[in-house]
Amino acid sequence: MSKKKNTLKDLDEFLKQQAASLVSPEPVSMSPAEVIPPTDYTSKTDSPDAVTTDKIFKDLRTLAQNDPESFRQKFYALIVQITEAQRPSLPEDKMLINTALYLKSGDQWKEAIREYWKKNS
Repeated sequence: MSKKKNTLKDLDEFLKQQAASLVSPEPVSMSPAEVIPPTDYTSKTDSPDAVTTDKIFKDLRTLAQNDPESFRQKFYALIVQITEAQRPSLPEDKMLINTALYLKSGDQWKEAIREYWKKNS
């Protein structure tokens, strides 16, 4: 009669053996010249009416402060509208729309998502 192997025990022993043989890496130090600066989303234009992401962020922040009760609902609707306009449509866009509809619709999120895709397919 052969002895039944305990694969979980074997795996555990193997992982312990591998962990014991690992060497801690030396910390990496970066000189100030190597540090990657944060992304600047603003576009440099001369026109004060030019649309920039920085201006959009500031405007959205102002809207949120001026109308905190309804801002989230409007923001979720804006996310859906902007994402719909993106071409070509990507799977990530569909996920973002579903997420915004979920946040916007509360307990009725399943029905809202179902209706949206029925209407927009």
